[in-house]
This record gives sequence, C-alpha cells and structure tokens, in this order.
Amino acid sequence: MDLLDLMAGGHDPDEQALDRLERIVQCFESENAAEQDEALDRAQALCCSHWGSYPAGMDAYARRIEARAGDPVAGSLAAMRWREEGEEPGMVVRAVRRRRKAAEGGGDARARVVARYGSEAAARAPTPLERQFITAAAGLADPAVEGGGGPDAYGPLAGWVVPWHEVPMALRQAVAEACPLPVSVADARDEAMVWHQRRRELQVLGDGPGQPVLPTACAARLRLVEDLWRRDLPVRGAADLAARLQYWAERGGDDGSGYGVLQRDLAGLLAEGGLASGPARAAHTGEAARRLKAAHPDWSLARIGKELGISRQAVHKHLRKGRGAE
Repeated sequence: MDLLDLMAGGHDPDEQALDRLERIVQCFESENAAEQDEALDRAQALCCSHWGSYPAGMDAYARRIEARAGDPVAGSLAAMRWREEGEEPGMVVRAVRRRRKAAEGGGDARARVVARYGSEAAARAPTPLERQFITAAAGLADPAVEGGGGPDAYGPLAGWVVPWHEVPMALRQAVAEACPLPVSVADARDEAMVWHQRRRELQVLGDGPGQPVLPTACAARLRLVEDLWRRDLPVRGAADLAARLQYWAERGGDDGSGYGVLQRDLAGLLAEGGLASGPARAAHTGEAARRLKAAHPDWSLARIGKELGISRQAVHKHLRKGRGAE
C-alpha cells in the first residue's frame, strides 16, 4: 500500500505517525525506568525520521492536542508541556520521576495513581484512550444485556468476553478501525505495555481479590496487540527482534513454543540480510532501497526508509550511489 492508497483509504501518514508517537509517549509514565528510557529513545527516533527533528515532532503532537481539546486553555497548557519536551528531551520523564519520588515519600502506590488522574473517580473511570475503543465497539453489544444507560462497557461484545478466546472478526475490525493496529513488533510491544500499565493502576485501586478487568473492547485490543508482539508480525530489524525476545523472556510460557517463533524470526532476518554488518549490510540495504524505488517510483525517501528501518538521508545516499554505479 503506497501513500496515495493510505490517503484514499482515510489513513493519513502524519496521523498514523502521531498515533504511534502518542502510544510511545504514554510509556513515559511507566513505573519501570528502563521502559521510560527506551520510550524516550523511540520517540526521538520517530520524530527525527518522520518530522526531521524531535522539536518538530513534538510540535506536531502539541498541535493535535490543541485541536482535540474541549477546553482551549487546558489544551494550550497540555500542548506547552510537549513543546517544552521537544526543546528539552527527557523533561517529561524527569518530571514523572520527581513526582513519583515525592509521592513515595508521603503516600503509597494508590496515592500516586490518584494523584496522576486528579481524583479516585477519574482514576477508576475509562480513560480517553479506553473510551475511543468502547465507542467504536458499542454497536456489537448484546441488546438483551444493555442497562438503562446503554451498553455495559464490561459486557460481551459480538459474544466475546473471555480474554483467552479468539477475538471475533467483527470486534477485531471495530478496534482496528478506531485506531490502526501496530505494524512493527516494537510498536505492538509499546502499546501492550500501555495496557498492562493501566491494568496495574486498576489493580492498585481495587478493593478486593481478583485481577483487574479492562473494558471489553480494550481487552480485545490488548489481546490483538499481544498476539502481534508475540508472534503474528514479522521481525524487520534489531529493535523488533529485541521486542520479540522481551516477550518470550518475560511473558512467554515454558512449553517451548517461543523457540519456534524466534527460529522463524532469525531465519527471516538472515534471508533478508537483517543480521549482516559492515559493508555486507550496507550493500544489502542499498540493493533493497533501489529495488523498492524501482517497484514504487512514487514512494518518498521517508517511506522507503520506514520499510528498511533506516533514515531518509541513508536512503538518499544508497540511491545516489546506485546511480553513480550506472
């Protein structure tokens, strides 16, 4: 699918990049410092790749926040935070860590969660991200179990409610239309971590035994992105392979199935030259860039770079070298 196809299908590449950036920056709130650091690195890489610089990417994200804000003043204040992050990378992560450290000195994990959302009621209520999927899938609720206020966000959708069952196609389509599914293993990992962080928050707020439950549409979304993270998306480079290894090291079972997935991933990378280094890797990447340009002459340098996991400048260098050889 090329740029024109994406635009004709209603998928603006800039909007898709902003969706991806939004998922990444949500990991700035992670309780794991390593995850925060990795999210910052990925946010900078995405902004530089798509918008040319980190400040430019954060400015685009800030403009989206302003455009979507119901309260112009609140929107401007929220946008200012991200413009400052663009000028001073890591500012948001450092602020989160300072806030968390201060909360630890005078309260517990529950107090930190409540402080993040402003009140316990707000912390327990569906977040804007959750409401996006709840609304998209509302038409799949069983009318027989709807209450007076409309469908139950935690009730069955298209007959699905048990997380380990396969998600029905209608529900898959609904959550994918609400927000396109990740297209790389690393992106799938990032989104899954956002949902797991939300479940940890709900667990902290819980008053009784049992695991916290996401709204049904959100549980379906988590199931889909975890499948993409675990096995369903092909590994395209080192970042994807590291994300896949992270899944099987931290969450995979001990039945040996992970070895088969990783064996397939490594075989694919070897076949594509993804594990080559030095001159051999550069030669392979150059050939791949020239093949893509020949097959898709209307593709931009950024689009080719995204397919190969390299910068647009590197694509330009490879294409120029190819013309010189001719």
